[in-house]
Amino acid sequence: MKLKIGHYLFLLLAAAICNYANSYKIGILIPDISRSQLLFNQRMGEVLADAGHNITLIRLQTLENDGKGLKLSSRPTIDEWIINGFVEGVDYEWIKEKQAESAFNDESAWAFLSKEKRHLLSVWMKTFTDACEQMITDKEFMTKFEAAEFDVVFTHMYDFCPIGMQHLGKAKTWVWVNSGALMDYVAYYMGLPVPPSYAAPMMTDAHDSLTFYQRFKSILGHTLSPLFSKKMLADPQTEIFRKHFGSSFPHLTEIAKNAPLVFVNSNELYDLPRPTLHKIVNIGGLGMKAASSKPLPKEYSELIEKVESVVVFSFGSVANATLMPMEWKNAFMAAFSRFPKTQFFIRYEGSDIQAPKNVHFSHWLPQVDLLQHPKTRAFITHGGFNSLQEAILASKPIISIPLFGDQFRNGRIAEKHGFGIVLTKSELNENAIFKALEKVLTDSKYSEAVKIMNKMVLNKPISPETLLVKWTEFVAEFKTLENLKPMGASLDAITYYNLDVYAMVATVTAIILFVIWKIFKVVFCKIGSVFGFFNLSPTKNVKNSKKVD
Repeated sequence: MKLKIGHYLFLLLAAAICNYANSYKIGILIPDISRSQLLFNQRMGEVLADAGHNITLIRLQTLENDGKGLKLSSRPTIDEWIINGFVEGVDYEWIKEKQAESAFNDESAWAFLSKEKRHLLSVWMKTFTDACEQMITDKEFMTKFEAAEFDVVFTHMYDFCPIGMQHLGKAKTWVWVNSGALMDYVAYYMGLPVPPSYAAPMMTDAHDSLTFYQRFKSILGHTLSPLFSKKMLADPQTEIFRKHFGSSFPHLTEIAKNAPLVFVNSNELYDLPRPTLHKIVNIGGLGMKAASSKPLPKEYSELIEKVESVVVFSFGSVANATLMPMEWKNAFMAAFSRFPKTQFFIRYEGSDIQAPKNVHFSHWLPQVDLLQHPKTRAFITHGGFNSLQEAILASKPIISIPLFGDQFRNGRIAEKHGFGIVLTKSELNENAIFKALEKVLTDSKYSEAVKIMNKMVLNKPISPETLLVKWTEFVAEFKTLENLKPMGASLDAITYYNLDVYAMVATVTAIILFVIWKIFKVVFCKIGSVFGFFNLSPTKNVKNSKKVD
């Protein structure tokens, strides 16, 4: 018996040693911008920690965040660092106020050309660059970061600073992370072909069936996106690194082009189909399990017991719903009052609305738990990618009211797949809200469509958790993965788009047409002079006219 116990202990010790030997040190650089960004990165860290790896969540506080003092993960095996990127003299409240105004204003696609918008954008981008300089000159942090000797570092796609940080910290390899669908400039630097005829820019209000005007905007957007990201972020941030670490520091876009892998918080089953690369790995829905939902607090469960159906309403963690126009607030309340047998749960922090009896306000919602409840019939959302995925996981149709960013595209994804209705800012009124609710609550096609999508996602041959773990371990072992890098990532714009070839063809064609025209002109003139079809002597005509006179 003692021998058996000793044998088992030996096996357990051996297994623990093997597990430790096969574990990697992984650092995840997280932009502390919104709760949704923190949540996605937290899920990545926890999945990798569960696979036996040593995880460090490194929160880069670029902008003010309500949860800045909150510990992301309760796992004792996950370490967390916080690096301060707040810059003195920056009016963060002004930035948030202007961002909120933009979220709830009905602006045209060309609003960014206005002087005010260009100024706001310039201040916003400069905030990232100033925060970058503050973080990379924090000697204590950078020394600690380099001493950690991470096997893999995950960098986020919001700006280029984390890419430079992992290079400066001498990470053995790294992965570029997108917390939503693939960013346009990331696709560009990866050398990914993007047909503008059906793959519209991520911030465009369109799916993959584009009108002529949408295709025009698509071409313009894909042309400007890499130029904008380079001028507003990559160039000034590169200068910051060169200022402090020498002029030989590589341009951040050159480092970006060599990203061994790209992780994308999306899923090919519900994202818009488009060309992709082997190095782009979709891990959408990561860590989102129906089994993870918890029993509802008493204040919610008691209200749900009294009604036939439930609708959840939230604009997410970035857009403050209290700042929406009063016309919207009145329209929502009037529309909701027309469904007395439905309970509406709304994330709302204000006290300026006279709510009907069937409306319950809360500063915070147990959103996932509410969506999973069998009485919940619909989800009114801004269309954030996490919200879209939570709705699919819960098999609940959505009414999307896009406010900014990729939310327009996300709403169109749900619309295309038949489980969502999009209400634009310009058409938001009581009648439009009522009709949209009536459709999703009474027409079974919406709930049936999302149930099919849910079943496909759950039965996907390879889970996002498996993809994350296996590809992370793979890149940790082989580092560069040069064999997955397309030549397009190394080409300049002229070569990539064959502009020199088109220019040569156009020039040769023009020369040939010019020569043909000259030949025809000479031939016709000769024929005309022989047969008298053309009178080419103006002098003779003058003399003849004088004789007639």
